[in-house]
Amino acid sequence: MLKGVGIVLVAGACLSLTACDLRWGDEDEEAASKPPASSDMADTAAPETAEPDTAPQPDNDTVRPASATRKAEIDWEAARNDLAASGERDTTFSIQSGSSAPPVPVLLPTGPVRTASAGGEPPQFRPLDDGYYAMYPGEDYTLIVNGTNEVTDAPGDASADPGEIKYTPTSTGAIVTFVRYGASYMVEFECKGSGQEGGDCISEEEALTVAEDIVISGTQ
Repeated sequence: MLKGVGIVLVAGACLSLTACDLRWGDEDEEAASKPPASSDMADTAAPETAEPDTAPQPDNDTVRPASATRKAEIDWEAARNDLAASGERDTTFSIQSGSSAPPVPVLLPTGPVRTASAGGEPPQFRPLDDGYYAMYPGEDYTLIVNGTNEVTDAPGDASADPGEIKYTPTSTGAIVTFVRYGASYMVEFECKGSGQEGGDCISEEEALTVAEDIVISGTQ
């Protein structure tokens, strides 16, 4: 009789252990399937990084105010008075007068320079939207005269003195610039030849003399 009871107890114990094993196994699977606590997620979350600033930064060493170009105020009354007083009239070109004339008073070389080019290539004259262009070929150099009503105001640069005449040597000759009646003029001496050889065809004194003797030959 006792032997049978023992068998029953052992069987019952085995059944109880099996049930425990099954219950513990279920709890392990349930725990594994649960998401981690919020504190754990906060610890493992990747920190946010700020976006890099890729916008170009201004370079204080290279930023410069832009130059401005404007139309010069021409003293037409003074130009007309000087033309009437000089009695100088252009006989080489047919320069228009009045509203059809170039937008600046026309200044051209005096007689000797004009006749010096008579035996070679003929001189040329061309009105432009902002002024005019004249060319006189010569034996030693070609004389080019440009007049314009465009003025460039560069920040920090002083305005040109109306009475100043400026001589600049170049590798092919020389350039003389000045302001008269409010317009800007450039007298260029382009020597025959090139380089230093070409640049020696005229002295500073001679270039300034030609530029200073330039006369008004037409105006509105």
